[in-house]
Amino acid sequence: MNSRFDKYRKMLTQGDEKEIEKTLNELHKSFASLTSKEQKFANIFLHDVQNGDIEIDENNTLQDYITKYQVDAENSKITKLVDMFGLDDSKLKEMLSTKITDANLNEYGRFDELKNSVDKTAAKEYFEKLEGKTIPLFRINQKVHKLLKDFIINSEEELI
Repeated sequence: MNSRFDKYRKMLTQGDEKEIEKTLNELHKSFASLTSKEQKFANIFLHDVQNGDIEIDENNTLQDYITKYQVDAENSKITKLVDMFGLDDSKLKEMLSTKITDANLNEYGRFDELKNSVDKTAAKEYFEKLEGKTIPLFRINQKVHKLLKDFIINSEEELI
């Protein structure tokens, strides 16, 4: 895969459109060895290259770029959630860095601490705007609980 990426990188500066397209198709075929999530980020990266939105560094492999895009996407999701609810990002990141399941979600009270760091006013505004109606605080707490739990346990999915 990386050899095909190197060839594609060289073709971008030296080749004609037909050769670049041919090399790009060969590169896409090599994506079969990647997970579906990695394929998604590889395609996003290549799209950015084609649009001229990113400058390719010869010292980086395609896998380096895929990993960078994945990390950036994960950090973006975390930042969005932190900004949305004003919660403690270090507590969230700590929980995301460990193997969390339903069984150990609140081990050592860490999930309760995370929920307690939520700005209740911001959470209320978010859910009321989302649903278009007034929601009592106890329902907001339930919704925060569910959203945070799903976000932590299913951090691979797009929840927000």
